[in-house]
Amino acid sequence: MELDFAFLADSGEVTGGKIYVLGGAVDTVWTEVLPMVVPRMTLVMRFLATPAEAGRKHAVEIVVIDADGKKTASVGGEMAIERPPGLPMGMKHSLPLALNFFNMKFERSGAYSIEILVNGSSMKSLPLRIFEKPKQRPGSSPPTGF
Repeated sequence: MELDFAFLADSGEVTGGKIYVLGGAVDTVWTEVLPMVVPRMTLVMRFLATPAEAGRKHAVEIVVIDADGKKTASVGGEMAIERPPGLPMGMKHSLPLALNFFNMKFERSGAYSIEILVNGSSMKSLPLRIFEKPKQRPGSSPPTGF
């Protein structure tokens, strides 16, 4: 099993084997108040499987870790990548996923990470930084993010 890519976005969905994304590649969120709640955040991923891995169940776990290494949230489940009919033998096939998280609460600013594990092994660690917005000076632009 291979994780071809993964990133955070404002929103995303998978339709007809394609991933549709709005506001992709987010790694920093600015807020005026803490704790803060992100109304919607999507973890976009695409897994690649060899023919030997097809049809098997694979345990997936997503873990959010704060700057102190403490687990603040986690979700898990199983996925199975079925081999599409007509795909040549020996060719890897893909499973695109868009996992939506609603009302995620972040207690404080700092560096968080989104850990992606498959069958107990770490596949990728995505950074997520939460910052308080500095007081805006006249004529300056505010930072952007979720």
